[in-house]
Amino acid sequence: MIPHRDPAGGPRGHDTRRRRALRGRFGGHRGGRPGFTLVEVLVAMFLLSTVVIGLAMSTAVFSRSVADASGRTRAQAIADMQINRALVWPSYGTLTTLSTAPYNGSFDGYQLATTVSVDSTSGRNRTVVQVNVTSSVPGRLPTPVTRTITIAAP
Repeated sequence: MIPHRDPAGGPRGHDTRRRRALRGRFGGHRGGRPGFTLVEVLVAMFLLSTVVIGLAMSTAVFSRSVADASGRTRAQAIADMQINRALVWPSYGTLTTLSTAPYNGSFDGYQLATTVSVDSTSGRNRTVVQVNVTSSVPGRLPTPVTRTITIAAP
């Protein structure tokens, strides 16, 4: 015959008071009432708020990086556009007029300045074209974008 067992897992008549005391101390319900203590709730709220604040801060940093990269990409495209104009300029002799051409100026909050200088030292005739793009909108472009090419006389 199999002896009857109580819900605690031991045979009937075994010391169930000791089992109940241990169960109450290690994982059972305190005082017969289910739930969390105030300390457990406060610790959980602190951990959750720390994670949420960390995510919010990283999102703000990421958004700022994307905005900076977008502004820099736009400025680089404007500078490259002006460099390409210099490369396809119809006459090498009039390339110095690129700096005063109507292409210089403002593009969507970006200022474009082109400097053209002729270098004829040591018998060589080279023209240096430098394009500088800045932003008139604060924070859009932290550092100016500069492109420089050298074009030799044909």
